[in-house]
Amino acid sequence: MIISDVKLLQWTGDPTQVVLILVVVFIVCYAISKLSRKPKSKRSLQNFDLPVENLRTRHRHRWVDLDVFPRPTYCNVCESNILHGGYCDSCGICADDRCEKIANKIFPCKQLSNEQEVVKNSDVKGNGELVFKHHWVRGNLQLCSVCDVCGEHCGTKPMLCDVKCTWCGRTLHDKCKESEPEECDFGEFRDMILPPNSLRLKLVGWKGRRHWSVAEIVDPPSSLKWMPLIVLANRESGNQEGEMILRAFRHLLNPAQVIDIHDIPPERALQLCDLIPKHRCRILACGGDGTVGWVLRALDVLKPKMQPQIAILPLGTGNDLARVLGWGDGFNAGDDVKEYIADIMQAKVSPLDRWTVSIKHVPRFRIPRRPKVLTMNNYVSVGCDALLTLNFHRQRKSNPFWFSSRIFNKAWYLIFGSKDMYERECKNLHKKVQLELDGVLIDLPELEGIVILNIANWGGAGLELWKGTDAEGSYPPTSHNDGQVEVVGLYSSFHMARLQGGLADPVRLGQAKTVKLTILSKMPMQMDGEPWQQGPAVVNVSCEEQALMLAKQT
Repeated sequence: MIISDVKLLQWTGDPTQVVLILVVVFIVCYAISKLSRKPKSKRSLQNFDLPVENLRTRHRHRWVDLDVFPRPTYCNVCESNILHGGYCDSCGICADDRCEKIANKIFPCKQLSNEQEVVKNSDVKGNGELVFKHHWVRGNLQLCSVCDVCGEHCGTKPMLCDVKCTWCGRTLHDKCKESEPEECDFGEFRDMILPPNSLRLKLVGWKGRRHWSVAEIVDPPSSLKWMPLIVLANRESGNQEGEMILRAFRHLLNPAQVIDIHDIPPERALQLCDLIPKHRCRILACGGDGTVGWVLRALDVLKPKMQPQIAILPLGTGNDLARVLGWGDGFNAGDDVKEYIADIMQAKVSPLDRWTVSIKHVPRFRIPRRPKVLTMNNYVSVGCDALLTLNFHRQRKSNPFWFSSRIFNKAWYLIFGSKDMYERECKNLHKKVQLELDGVLIDLPELEGIVILNIANWGGAGLELWKGTDAEGSYPPTSHNDGQVEVVGLYSSFHMARLQGGLADPVRLGQAKTVKLTILSKMPMQMDGEPWQQGPAVVNVSCEEQALMLAKQT
């Protein structure tokens, strides 16, 4: 026996020895990978990095070049009338192309702040409290501006005249400036602005990539009404609408509060909430339902100490949640951003149920697969509704330049819907799925789609699907915070078109607190506008938590 063991240890090239060596190497590598993996722990704010400025652009303006200014404009450097040039989207100064470099040197921009700059632009009261001064910018006032001292119109002369504070928005005649107190109270939006004298920055990164990042927030305003607004928008959203919104909010708020999620994902941006642990933040998600879902998923990961309140500025094609909360169906270029901020200040909290969608796949070749767990905010569907969304996303991924506006996007939905009317890829769905509501098996009629609704609106066009054509309200009412969903059936894509036109009613299958959907064959499925092909699986839908959404008051 001993002799045979010795022979086994000697290398002879035997296949048994090769297999044993490979098994040992695999076990050792697996053990090393497990041991080297860092244990999961709560994130540390010491590693928090929220870039706010590049080192090279420090003390410089954020220039936006224009071929033609939309109104009479005067250069803040040479004071001459200019037709084209640039303006700073933070402080609002304007300059000719030749004068931009000079403006960077002689005119300070709206400071995000570090400690030294606060001291330069502040005074100290007798009680030791730091007082922030106005940041005046001369000329190019809006039409119908009124002097805060004398009450008369200002900025009316055809020249560079009169001043405006970039923080509080007050406008004054040049002669009235001395009568205005030096202390700036940040104006009507003071309860939403992150004061520059509370923000501290730090230099992070290696040489060549060093940038200023948020370090801490010290001595925040003591007012109980102070709830800073964090604006999240993608500059590439819509037809340049995202970039316009970012510029407008940088001018009205502290630019550090306005974050482009094209460069900084919400998971990093929203760590700003934990720097203010004793105050609740407001978040403005600028985008469609997908952007709102992205923000909510980021909050699920971060779990801030105080759950923020979320408002929506609709930019996407599907804005169903924004409609339900009263924020409208889309942002127009002529809309005043100040009105949105005022509406957010007056908005009331409306909790939103969030549902866990657990997908347990049927094993293939007896090989188990890990369950897929998702979070649903608006609705989840299987069948013809999901098929339209899936075809739309496939086409947009292959030809993104064909999807440049909301009108074109809806036209594509019409094309794919018309195509499915003839092909009917989801026919006999009632034979391919089983539906249980609160543990009760539902006898399904002949359908091509099933939709599970958390909110009243569906389809991206403001349709209240559960209500249908029932104007008298004879069916149970719906709510996005009652802990139950509405389940409806769709006969076909043509039935969907009739629903959008208000010419038909849905198949109301019932209301429930838990839903179980057994999918017996491969079917298209979508959740909150994100589609995929789903194989045989068991889908369980149950309510887990709520998000604090803000509903516009009408």
